[in-house]
Amino acid sequence: MTARANKRFLSVDFLRGATVAFMIVANNPGDTWYVYRELLHSHWHGWTAVDFIFPLFLFLVGVSVALAVKRGPPETGKGDIWPRAFRRAAVLFVLGLAVNGFPFYELDSLRIPGVLQRIAAVYLAVLWLHRRLGKYGVAGLALVILVAYWLLWAFVPVPGLGYPTMDMEYNLEGWLDQLLMRGHIWEYDTGWDPEGLLSTFPCISLALFGILAGRWLKAEAGKKPGCPAVVGLGLAMLLSGLAWDVWFPINKTISTSSFVLFVGGFALMLVAVAHSLLDAAPSRGWMRPVLALGRNALFLYVVSQLLTQTLYVVRLPWIAGGVQNLHSWLFGAMFGYVGDRYAASMAWALAMLAAMTVLAVVMDRRGWVVKL
Repeated sequence: MTARANKRFLSVDFLRGATVAFMIVANNPGDTWYVYRELLHSHWHGWTAVDFIFPLFLFLVGVSVALAVKRGPPETGKGDIWPRAFRRAAVLFVLGLAVNGFPFYELDSLRIPGVLQRIAAVYLAVLWLHRRLGKYGVAGLALVILVAYWLLWAFVPVPGLGYPTMDMEYNLEGWLDQLLMRGHIWEYDTGWDPEGLLSTFPCISLALFGILAGRWLKAEAGKKPGCPAVVGLGLAMLLSGLAWDVWFPINKTISTSSFVLFVGGFALMLVAVAHSLLDAAPSRGWMRPVLALGRNALFLYVVSQLLTQTLYVVRLPWIAGGVQNLHSWLFGAMFGYVGDRYAASMAWALAMLAAMTVLAVVMDRRGWVVKL
């Protein structure tokens, strides 16, 4: 835990905070049977509001790398960044495994992929590429990955089937995940993992678009914010993703190229507008809770996940004879009076967000930033 020292872009902290707030709400319904449609991931093709959230975080990973790390060799006296980078990625990966396995840690079925694991992989990839490529190289590589990913799905036969397919039940993503991680992936109702191996590559493209956005922000530092051209570029990307949907459907689960362009364009517009509105003005009181969430985003995400899983497994003898878990009991005690089950479920999620926000504000006031 370290004290905050360097100046930060308020827009990036604000967007990161808003993103993790949405993640906490989406991951913590009071009743999983009663969740508003936009807080549920699309079943396969298509999108909902929550489908934008984790990809937006990956985009911001790219933005943050570009803002924090200079291109080229390390500056004199500052040493190599790679030991720290690999240490950070390893901590994220191990934390992801810890969250996946908590609290029982059944190693024979421990899920290997996950949110934090994907962040670790994408972070290392875009850091390496950011140090070596100029803006045209970054943009070109991002597009090459997306086109190659499309061609892979369009023309490469799925082993065992003999033909290419985007069928939900059996596809390239599922084949590769089963081949390399059978028994260690998300297997509630699928044969593939939502953070599987193959779909990590288009996510790297998404973070590379974030690298370009971060470089733009860095170049804009000290200038009067102006963003029409960047908003226009973001809109063009978004519309291109929609157009590509005809041939390569928008699909968050396997991070199709159309989805990456679609959400990347949205994220670029969001960053440009946030920069124009927030970075030229002093921080305001209403922004403080969101900024606080953004400064310790991954730590708060991990805490919320562990807290939720704890509530589901704890059974106390004096609560329904030890049959009912603590989550169910608290949810009923706090929001059982709410007639609308969807509203009650949402109220619980907002209560969890409120608890995490209080923790975030306390940490922010003390200048604590947990480096993850």
